[in-house]
Amino acid sequence: MYEQILTNKNGDTVKILLHYQDIYIVSEPDNHKSADNANYTKEDLISYGWIFPVEKWTPEMDEIYYIPSTAHPDKYEVNFWKDCDTTKRYLSNNLVCRTPEEAIALTDKMLGVIK
Repeated sequence: MYEQILTNKNGDTVKILLHYQDIYIVSEPDNHKSADNANYTKEDLISYGWIFPVEKWTPEMDEIYYIPSTAHPDKYEVNFWKDCDTTKRYLSNNLVCRTPEEAIALTDKMLGVIK
């Protein structure tokens, strides 16, 4: 995951310099000091508006996965993987997420585009 770039809702970018266990160290943002080479969890960075790219992942049959949702108050929906057209469409559109946090970040990114 080294050299991965994160984008903020406002368009700024940072580089992940180090990721060890649950801690991320990132470069200074382009225009803001909201993340400045300190130790952050993924949840911290997401709460500050940094968007992690969604990695394409295919769940196993009946495995739980999450999709972004602009209609749901939690900003995501929970599904179980089935071999059907709907789940394949979600996958082909990069909407299948491993965690609720990834789905929420993707929802926020979608809402940012709408604004």
